[in-house]
Amino acid sequence: MKKNLLLFLIASLLFLQCKSDVDEVEPLLELNENITIYNQESFLDGYTLIAPVASNSTYLIDMEGYVVKKWTSNNLPLSVYLNEDGTLIRSYKTDNPNFLVGGKTGGLEMFDFEGNIIWDWQYSTENYILHHDVSVLPNGNILATVWDKKNLSTSINNGRNPNLLLDESVLAERIIEVKPIGSNNAEIIWEWSIWNHLIQDYDSTKLNYGNISEHPDLLDINFTNGYSNLNHFNSIFYIEELDQIVVSSRKFNELMIIDHSTTSTEAASTTGGNYNKGGRLLYRWGNPLAYKSGTIEDQKLFGQHDVKYMNSTTPTNGGNFLIFNNNIAGNMSSVVEILIPQNTDGSYNLLPNSNNLPLDYSWSYQSTAIYAPRVSGAQRLSNYNTLITRGTEGRIIEIDINKTIVWQYDIPLEVNDVFKSYRYAKSYPAFENQDLSKLNIEIE
Repeated sequence: MKKNLLLFLIASLLFLQCKSDVDEVEPLLELNENITIYNQESFLDGYTLIAPVASNSTYLIDMEGYVVKKWTSNNLPLSVYLNEDGTLIRSYKTDNPNFLVGGKTGGLEMFDFEGNIIWDWQYSTENYILHHDVSVLPNGNILATVWDKKNLSTSINNGRNPNLLLDESVLAERIIEVKPIGSNNAEIIWEWSIWNHLIQDYDSTKLNYGNISEHPDLLDINFTNGYSNLNHFNSIFYIEELDQIVVSSRKFNELMIIDHSTTSTEAASTTGGNYNKGGRLLYRWGNPLAYKSGTIEDQKLFGQHDVKYMNSTTPTNGGNFLIFNNNIAGNMSSVVEILIPQNTDGSYNLLPNSNNLPLDYSWSYQSTAIYAPRVSGAQRLSNYNTLITRGTEGRIIEIDINKTIVWQYDIPLEVNDVFKSYRYAKSYPAFENQDLSKLNIEIE
């Protein structure tokens, strides 16, 4: 009897202790109404950086969908990145009637974490303009894409078919490395231009004449249609461990890899740099028709955006590059991972008259739910989940390795387009000793 009473007392104490534990559980989590999927056990906890293209402000939101940081500018944005030191780099749109192509910017600005502007620089004239994306180097310099306008006679002299000059000019891609100086100045310390690495088989009396399929390291000046927007580099990413640059060419439907270890002089030539190829392409992938190899069935990239190098970070599938494949089929977009064969020194085997490996993606996520005909992006997270930005709908989702959506947020604006977004883990150095409490403000 005494034994039963003792057991009853112990059970009662345990019950009261458990009840007390339950009573002390944190209150139910309050989610912003724009969070429609929230799987706390599966997503990467952190903060998401968004810059709606119709808003002058850039926002950092928490996983519950609330704003914890806001930077306000006088300009409309395109690409935005938060550096480890807490500075925010932002490309913005300038008024330049000489360039009417979508994606033009012209300006770069930098804010400190408190929201003060500390640098503002414009690179925009009647002959050239910044556009689309940037990539910040470890030394603080900035890689940026530039359009150089080549007039009618210059374009024809370099082999452009006159029937493909409906705009009477060609926008040639240039990449510059910018060193910020003071509060509104900069020095261009390195550059590369497509204009130094062209080929054409239209007119043997003009410059750059040659056999295109035998020179995949050069770019066919007549591949695209008659409008001036020749290549349309819409993203740029710096591969630090290899000192290489990878860009996405929407018009060629390819990713292209360039050697950054060259001097500017070497980048304009065919020798020099770590791979002794000067500024010629180290590799290209996505559409062998762009160098007159393969067939239309071999095309794998379709108006893609946001190429990133991942250094084989996926545990099951491998893969070096991640890219948002906008127009894979009809109203379908995909995110694809691409395992490009790489030599031990970081070089590639770019072969003439060849489709060049791989023949297909190593991983893909395809859905009408992420369809976006333009802009958009993808990011592989440290937990191997993938953050996907459906840019034309202002929707950001995170999928796990089983391709299940574990988090979803919709930007609450009538015009909610966004170039791309980025997730930063809570351990990101920029957040150290910063107050990232929920702010009582709305995205506008």
